[in-house]
Amino acid sequence: MDGASNWIPRRRIRVAIFIALFFAAVAVMGAVQSPWAFLLLIPAAGASVAAFIMLRIRHQLSAGWQQRIHDLVTDRLALAPDATDTVLDIGCGDASLLATVLRRAPDVAATGIDFWGSDWDYAQTACEARLPDVTFRKMDAGHLDFPDASFDRVTSVMCFHEVPAREGAALPGPLTAVAEALRVLKPGGRFVLIDRFRDTGDYGDPARLDAILAAVDDLRRERLVATLGIPWPLNTKRSLGPVDVLTGRRPV
Repeated sequence: MDGASNWIPRRRIRVAIFIALFFAAVAVMGAVQSPWAFLLLIPAAGASVAAFIMLRIRHQLSAGWQQRIHDLVTDRLALAPDATDTVLDIGCGDASLLATVLRRAPDVAATGIDFWGSDWDYAQTACEARLPDVTFRKMDAGHLDFPDASFDRVTSVMCFHEVPAREGAALPGPLTAVAEALRVLKPGGRFVLIDRFRDTGDYGDPARLDAILAAVDDLRRERLVATLGIPWPLNTKRSLGPVDVLTGRRPV
C-alpha cells in the first residue's frame, strides 16, 4: 500500500495534470487564430508546477518521511514493548501508523477510526486486511462514538484540519476534534497529536486552542519540520510548515 496515500490522493494530482494539458492544448490550437491564446500557457504552467510539487511530496513521503513521522509519534507514545494499553488512532487512513505502533508494542489493543472518503486511495476493508487484529470503525473525528475515558493512548496525524464544523457548533471542526480526542483519553493517558495547529485558517484564534490545552499535564509543543529536519517542498506553508506535534497527558 502506498504510504503517501494518507497525504495526497492520486485524484488530486490527476486533476492538476489534466488542467495543465487542457490549457496547453487550447493555447496551441487557439494560437492559429490569435497569438493572445498563448496566455493560456500561464495557467497550464501553474497547474504543471502544482502537479510536480504534489508528485515530489508523494515521493518524499513514500521514500521515508512518512515513516519517520510515524516513528516520532510512536516514540512520543512511550509504549513499552510488552504494553497492553488501549490505543486509538484518529484518522488512521491506510493504517500505516498503527502498523508502526504494533511493531513496537504488539500486544496493545488498537483501534483505528477514519471517515474513509471517496477522494482518498484507501478504504476500511484494506485496513482490516492489513491488520486483522485491529478494530477499525468509520467515524467522524469531530464526534467520536466512544464513552469518556476509553483509551490509554490517543494519537492523530494530519486529520483534524479536515474535520468540518457541525451546524450550530460553538467551535470550528478542528478544535472540536482536539476536544474529542482529549475526552476519550483516560485520566493519566498520553496523547500525541500532529496537525496544522499554526494555521489560523483551520484553527482560528490560537487562544481557543490554548484554552483547550490548558487543562492537560506535561504539554510539549514542537514544530514538526524543525524536529525532523524536513526538506522542501514538504516544509512549505501549504504542506507541513504550520504543523506542530502536541504531546501531553490528561490530568489524573
